[in-house]
Amino acid sequence: MAARTATLWRLAQDWIDLDTGALLCAAEDLACAGNGAAAVGGRWNSVGRPVIYLADSLALAQLEKRVHTPLRPPRELVAVEVTLPAAAVLEAETLVPPVGWDMDNVDWSVGRTPSQHLGDDWVERNDTLLLRVPSVVVPVGWNYLLNPSHPDARRLRTRRLPYRPDARLW
Repeated sequence: MAARTATLWRLAQDWIDLDTGALLCAAEDLACAGNGAAAVGGRWNSVGRPVIYLADSLALAQLEKRVHTPLRPPRELVAVEVTLPAAAVLEAETLVPPVGWDMDNVDWSVGRTPSQHLGDDWVERNDTLLLRVPSVVVPVGWNYLLNPSHPDARRLRTRRLPYRPDARLW
């Protein structure tokens, strides 16, 4: 019998108000988790577009986090397990990456790259919950963008797990 659910992963931190210490967004709260990507932009989304970056394995999520935090491991990192219907992963839109999509050292907060344009268009269409994109870090791995404004996003289950990255990665 085929699996009825699938699991995707992210490594994240809680968003805390630096002045008051109040929790602004828990790492596992998909209703607000896309605000980080919206604040700085990413390979597949421009500034102002909330999306949630997920990986097809916890190992890939760790490597993705590592390349985006090169100096030292993030503090108080948690693993977020996202359980969703297997059909949502199978129905994820997959696009053909544009030339240059895998460039290094791009400031994603400036302008709008061709890969950001494709991701932004996907968010605007709101046709699918997930967009499947290749990983630069692990070419045979897949990352998934989750559109937090898609109606199915409210039905997903998340589980927060303590996570301490191996110090040898830094």
